Amino acid sequence: MHRIIKYTFITILQFACCAVMAQTADIPAKFKSYSDKAIQEKLFIHSDKELYVAGDILWFKIYYVEGTTLEPMNMSKLAYVEVINSNNEPVQQGKIELENGTGKGSFYLPAALPTGNYSLRAYTNWMKNFDATLFFEKKITIINTLKAPDASPIKDTSVAVADFFPEGGDLVNGLSSRVGFHVYNSKGSLNECRGIIMNENNDSITSFVPLKFGLGNFYFTPQEGHTYRAVIILPDGSITNRRIPQVFPTGYVMNVTDAGSQQIKVTVRAKLLSKQNTEELLLTAHKRQVLVLAEKAFIRDGDSTVFLIDKGKLKKGVTTLTLFNGNGQPAAERLVFLRPSSSASGITVSSDQSSYGNRKPIKVDIGSNAKSDPLDMSVAVYYTDSLQTEQSTRISDYMWLVSDLTGIVESPEYYFSNDPSVPEATENLLLTHGWRRFKWENLLLDGMSFIKYKPEINGHIVTGRVRDSRNDQLVAGLNNFLSIPGRPFGFYTSMSDKDGIVYFETRNFYGNGQVVAQPDLGADSFYRTEIIKPFAETFSDNKYPVYRLTEESKDLLLQRSIGMQVQNIYTGDSLRNFYDPVLTDTLQFFGKPETSYALDDYKRFTTMEEVLREYVREVGVGIRNQHLIFKLFNPIAHDFYEGNSLVLLNGVPLPDPDKIFSYDPLKVRKIDVIRNRYVLGPSSFNGITAFYTYDNSFAAFELEPRLVAVDYNGLQLEREFYSPDYGTKEMLDRRIPDFRNTLYWAPSVHTGTNGKAGIQFYSSDLPGKYTIIVQGMSDKGEFVSGSASFEVK
Repeated sequence: MHRIIKYTFITILQFACCAVMAQTADIPAKFKSYSDKAIQEKLFIHSDKELYVAGDILWFKIYYVEGTTLEPMNMSKLAYVEVINSNNEPVQQGKIELENGTGKGSFYLPAALPTGNYSLRAYTNWMKNFDATLFFEKKITIINTLKAPDASPIKDTSVAVADFFPEGGDLVNGLSSRVGFHVYNSKGSLNECRGIIMNENNDSITSFVPLKFGLGNFYFTPQEGHTYRAVIILPDGSITNRRIPQVFPTGYVMNVTDAGSQQIKVTVRAKLLSKQNTEELLLTAHKRQVLVLAEKAFIRDGDSTVFLIDKGKLKKGVTTLTLFNGNGQPAAERLVFLRPSSSASGITVSSDQSSYGNRKPIKVDIGSNAKSDPLDMSVAVYYTDSLQTEQSTRISDYMWLVSDLTGIVESPEYYFSNDPSVPEATENLLLTHGWRRFKWENLLLDGMSFIKYKPEINGHIVTGRVRDSRNDQLVAGLNNFLSIPGRPFGFYTSMSDKDGIVYFETRNFYGNGQVVAQPDLGADSFYRTEIIKPFAETFSDNKYPVYRLTEESKDLLLQRSIGMQVQNIYTGDSLRNFYDPVLTDTLQFFGKPETSYALDDYKRFTTMEEVLREYVREVGVGIRNQHLIFKLFNPIAHDFYEGNSLVLLNGVPLPDPDKIFSYDPLKVRKIDVIRNRYVLGPSSFNGITAFYTYDNSFAAFELEPRLVAVDYNGLQLEREFYSPDYGTKEMLDRRIPDFRNTLYWAPSVHTGTNGKAGIQFYSSDLPGKYTIIVQGMSDKGEFVSGSASFEVK
């Protein structure tokens, strides 16, 4: 009997161990499956400056790379860029075309915007499948010089807040943990303070002080039966009490240390529910969930195990170490950072003089290593003073470090400096800004359910939802049409999926316009197709401090206000010039029509019946029940089609083609005819007849009142940057004042075969210091940044 029990116990234990091993063994394969589907993207925005006056234009360039290799990417064809206020409400939005890893755009900042700190963020449609903390985001400041600032009382900003981050994720009773911390108040990080960890008896357990930017760490071993709190002591003697994270009776503690120049040491300690079993652990290293390595080890309750990781196996930049327990669930996580040998290649930026007079030519030379790959760069030249300082975030700092961290990283360039405290400061940053952003269930389920937003690989996807207006139920499996009036117009078809969602993949859709969405012409009249807003409705937790104006800035703001108003009054027309988009195809969706009638080439009639009878020979006009009916000739059957002909008015299909007879023919410019059957996506039509008006606008509502046009913006048109040329005496003597504080903006500057590039512009009438900022990258993902300055006297 005892032998049978013992044998059964061993068998069950072996079976359990095999099952556990199988669970951890599946994880690398799931990583591979997930990373093949969850392609990672990164965006970076170089804006012309970071402080604006309401009424200014914000200029920007987007750099778009693959999230792990950091090489220019070409999957998504557009990015969504927004200016968001402190309530996560968009004040400006745009769809920016991406081509060969870059995009360029601009926003006019309305004069009514209140003073404050705003967020400039960018993402692709595909990036909406992941956490909003992966979007590009940075702070910009907008000051309204024409509107009185908020007069509400200023809240007390001296109260200190401390957040604590146990290394790996959890505190466990009896196990020593390193704990990162961040001390700050509403003004920003606090470095001049100290803290004490105390228990319920007011016994001091350990103390801590920040190293830099309010960040630091300490070791702490919580004990069962005790509670703990942190006491923060400020230089003025004021005290703030903060709770520390929850302490768990069981769990895992991870400690990561540098084991020399070649290895990283990862020590894992555990308190397990089962005191007898040995548990298999799996440590993975991944860069945005693209697996780099996976190593296994075993651990028992109360023991520790050590992983030694060869640094040569890790990729440069930020790597995530995730520990999986025997059940295949993530149990601890930690970031490590391997600094690239050259995070930003140096480029030289120099002006031909150190100072200039008003309206004088300025030449700037940009040089890189002649052996380097050609560079695609953006250049901003702007006025700097106590309000607007030099921008601090270089493209390399963001791509290699900031983009893989949560929260706001203060002075990211510091972590690439040669200060001796950088290694310890980097550890503090990783401890406090590296908490989980990925949804592990997406990886562990090994499915495609997390993909809700398609990559826009050909152009903007207009998304809609089909409902039955009688019961508000979603309608699946129904063909739908999308029309975009214009010249040329757009016409697209799509079948609704199981969730009633339709996707229309558009082409050559630029500028502000309207779209008309409707169900299939033969569908139930109670069905409605509604357009879904394409911008993300999820946000990061980043909160910027309240911006307050000071009395000292009064004169500077007056100067900026005058400059903004002068520019808008005297050069407003120049600021509203846009380049015409380069269209890949100017034909309609059906290509070249079989027959086209320009009505001005014929005698004009006052009724559509006369027009169609007299010279549109492919169309027959019949009468049924004393009503005119529209008929299109079938060249194969040598007879007229029996219905299902597509009749378009400026690209909008008429559910009842016979209603075209009610339209004023004097508004019609042209008629195109396709007699043969035509297949478009899931739809087929017995020929097509397209009517075009002179203004190409939406006009079908006159014939079909239930058709509704929705205001909808396509890809943003590129605005032309206004930079006056004072090379002639007439321009030089012009009495119109020039108070531009953004002297120059060039989003597309390229180095030649010699590794050099040059730009030229003119100074304004505004004396002071000006800063030149250059950001860029090569087609192999080499990032460059540079700066210089000069004065105008």
